[in-house]
Amino acid sequence: MKNSRLFEILYLLMEHQELTARWLAEKLEVSQRTIYRDLDALSASGIPVYCQKGKGGGIRLMEQFQMDRSLLDENEQEELLTALKSFHTIKAMDSSALLSRLSALFQKKPTDWLEVDFGSWDGHAREKQYFELCKEAILSCHTLHFTYYNSNSQKSSRTVEPLCLYYKGGGWYLKAYCLQKEDYRMFRLNRILKLTVTEETFLPGKTFETDFSKEHPDQPPAISLTLLFSHRAAYRIMDAFLPEEIEENEDGSFLVRTCYPPGQWSLGFLLSFGKDVQVLEPEWMKKELAKEAEAVANLYSPA
Repeated sequence: MKNSRLFEILYLLMEHQELTARWLAEKLEVSQRTIYRDLDALSASGIPVYCQKGKGGGIRLMEQFQMDRSLLDENEQEELLTALKSFHTIKAMDSSALLSRLSALFQKKPTDWLEVDFGSWDGHAREKQYFELCKEAILSCHTLHFTYYNSNSQKSSRTVEPLCLYYKGGGWYLKAYCLQKEDYRMFRLNRILKLTVTEETFLPGKTFETDFSKEHPDQPPAISLTLLFSHRAAYRIMDAFLPEEIEENEDGSFLVRTCYPPGQWSLGFLLSFGKDVQVLEPEWMKKELAKEAEAVANLYSPA
């Protein structure tokens, strides 16, 4: 405990340059007498710490003192601090103390050139709660049980061995080994309901040959779509499609050639553009979309 406190005092002095014994005592929840004994111990071990009494005095380190930081060059130090700040921002780990210590060790002031927030704009409380539960289960090797809705709105009950949390395409996914399917699956966090960490544990470090690029193995293969969008949908097109899939026409409209899995999700996505999208190919998708649009119109037609 004492050694840990000595390191804490050293890091605090490196970070703040000058402190008082009273401030250190309150910060570390010990007496001022204990702080002075710790300072004597630091001095005896070769750390150039000194105290100046009176007005304007305080506890300091000699200006030439710095800990060995030669293992990492300047760029590596910056990258490490940026990575830790990202983890701290998304609350994947409590790295505030580590950030403070490494900033002091590298003699760098924290910069705010990067802010990372993987949450949705509406701050979905359930998704944040599930993120914490998944992290807990992954680190403790406990299975998870939940209800899941896939992109075809099929409901199922799953028990999984969680592997990691994965961020892609604007959403969080859980990579896991599904005990029902006896294979790996990816589950989008916002489609999970009634998530619980079970008492059952599993052995970590299993090695399986698997292809995680198949994000939705239960779905049929994707189909090629040719879509024509009006200029009013420009911002959404940039959000939803890759640059190489988009071709801007002279009249301001956009031609998009892409691939999507068939099913209710694709129909709903295209319908969300209203009259600003026209399916050019394939022919059967045009008919499916027209049928779906008619069903929507019938919901609001007079009885």
